[in-house]
Amino acid sequence: MRKYFFLLILFCSILSCKTSHNNTQAIHHLSLFDTSWDLVEINQTPINASDATTRPHILFSKVEMKATGNNGCNSFFTNFNTIEERLSFGPVGMTRMICQEWMENEMAFLGMLQASKQYKIDGYTLLIMDGNGEVVGEFIAAN
Repeated sequence: MRKYFFLLILFCSILSCKTSHNNTQAIHHLSLFDTSWDLVEINQTPINASDATTRPHILFSKVEMKATGNNGCNSFFTNFNTIEERLSFGPVGMTRMICQEWMENEMAFLGMLQASKQYKIDGYTLLIMDGNGEVVGEFIAAN
């Protein structure tokens, strides 16, 4: 009788552990697509977005395979290719406003797009890397 009681307690314990495991909150995995990504760093240098005319960000459209956004001064658009975690951009078109105090960051932003060869999403962070795996751009999910 004690043996059956022990087995019943053991079974209930295992069942309760499994039930509590199923009730834990699932980790939310963001997609490259349809997420607005705000710029945080270029070439491992923090960006002070308060100096920008507009919040620097990028948005990837899976349907059109276009990336649009703003580099802190000018709006831009470009085609992109991605297979698995590889990422490359085509020629960039953009508006032609002049923002003297942001020009260096604008050039670095365009250089980051040209250098891009791969990406990684780590939690709410998008890392864009060059061909050597060095991080050239860091973004954080805005939505």
